[in-house]
Amino acid sequence: MKRVLIGLCVVALALGIANLFPLLRRDAAGLRTTAARHAAPAGATAAARRPPLAQPSARHPLSVLEIGDSLGEDLGYGLAQLLAGHRDVRLYTKAVGDTGLANVAYYNWPARFRAELAAEHPGLVIVFIGGNDDQGFDVNGRPALFGTRFWREEYAARVATMMAEAKAAGAQVLWVGMPIMASATFSAAMHRLNTIYRAEAAHFANVHYYSSWKLFSTPQGHYAQDLPVGPHGALVEVRDPDGVHIAPPGGNDLIAGAVLRQIRADWSIRL
Repeated sequence: MKRVLIGLCVVALALGIANLFPLLRRDAAGLRTTAARHAAPAGATAAARRPPLAQPSARHPLSVLEIGDSLGEDLGYGLAQLLAGHRDVRLYTKAVGDTGLANVAYYNWPARFRAELAAEHPGLVIVFIGGNDDQGFDVNGRPALFGTRFWREEYAARVATMMAEAKAAGAQVLWVGMPIMASATFSAAMHRLNTIYRAEAAHFANVHYYSSWKLFSTPQGHYAQDLPVGPHGALVEVRDPDGVHIAPPGGNDLIAGAVLRQIRADWSIRL
């Protein structure tokens, strides 16, 4: 009787293991699919495996490429001001107003980004984009309505493509999230985009995400048109009257300074 019971247990165990193998195979396939989505595109070289950033010097200057939309232009103005005296940093501000990742028919950022990477060979890329991306688009004739699951998947794929292109070029990336907006509806849309940026950045070792949301908020978490800035806390206008763009010079300096501090924190370099 004992031998029969033992035999039945062995058979049951064998069947359990056999049934487990398909699950393991499916899990492994899922991991490969996820890895393939975030893999560097064809043509990636050893440059993608270079170590993170070193402190810029006269002998080894750092090229910084800054891209985005009109908000990216605002950040670029601030960076140009703060880095004007830094001889060891070469800043290339290539943000273009009215652009984004949604309407690639108007301006194809993934294609343009590849060209900029090849031309400037940046060690660091700063991305500040999304202000025009609260809109739907078509994918091979299929409409992707803003906020739907299909839209999120396709938009996330475009974000991941940008990050993978930078990885293939051996560049580190600081992806700056959209700021809070005066309109609650527009703010909600920007929050959706930021969720995607943060999630995609987590898949790339060379990409760091920085949230600018609190930077332009009151202590209570509301939109701020003016904020205390500087050592004496003088109240300065930091947003344009349109409730979207960043006001010069105070707002430009505010976000540019925050970005440079984040670079210092993430890569241990001073710019």
